[in-house]
Amino acid sequence: MNTLISSLSLLTLGAVISIPAQAAIHYDSHGNVGYDTLAECQTAIQSGTARFYKPVTSDKPILRGSEVSVGTARLGNLAPEYSRGTCDIGTSGRNGRDGVARAIQGKYVPYSPDMVINQYSDVSGNITRVTMGQCDNWFSGPLPQGMPVVTDPVLVPVPAPIAQPVVLVPTPLAAVSAAAGSIPVWVPVLAGVAAVILLASGGDSDSSSTTGTTGTN
Repeated sequence: MNTLISSLSLLTLGAVISIPAQAAIHYDSHGNVGYDTLAECQTAIQSGTARFYKPVTSDKPILRGSEVSVGTARLGNLAPEYSRGTCDIGTSGRNGRDGVARAIQGKYVPYSPDMVINQYSDVSGNITRVTMGQCDNWFSGPLPQGMPVVTDPVLVPVPAPIAQPVVLVPTPLAAVSAAAGSIPVWVPVLAGVAAVILLASGGDSDSSSTTGTTGTN
């Protein structure tokens, strides 16, 4: 019995060890989520299961440093790497603006491509940074981390095969002679001519003989 229990214990332990570890999903008090790894966050967006971050506060934009203007846009229109949304590390607040809640700080937070963002620009019109549109909360840097860009495969047309010209090579006379049993081509021709001559000669003899007989009578 002890041996059986020990065997079952080992089997149970092996089953537990064989179960792949799953990184936890962390939630803040408003239901926003953060993933332990970037790969899990990106997989959630690609599979359509991600719960995108939704701000719960409201604050107006603030110009800083060399920034001279601010406008709003969709995150998905910022650059190709944001076209499907993105995953960015949740950050804390600074300089009078918040980040994400403490429960998901340091976790990978999914953001929707439809999220409204504030775009801050310098005097040349270059975008210097973006923030969350509703609350002006910070991302992890001047721009949030982007997603890998997936490009459609390029179909390379296969060229059609080029028809090769057919070269007709004349058959040598020797080959014709060999095919005819080594009899030269001109032999049957001469034989035919000779036959015609003989027939013609025979016809003339008969005609003369008949005429001579008639004269005798």
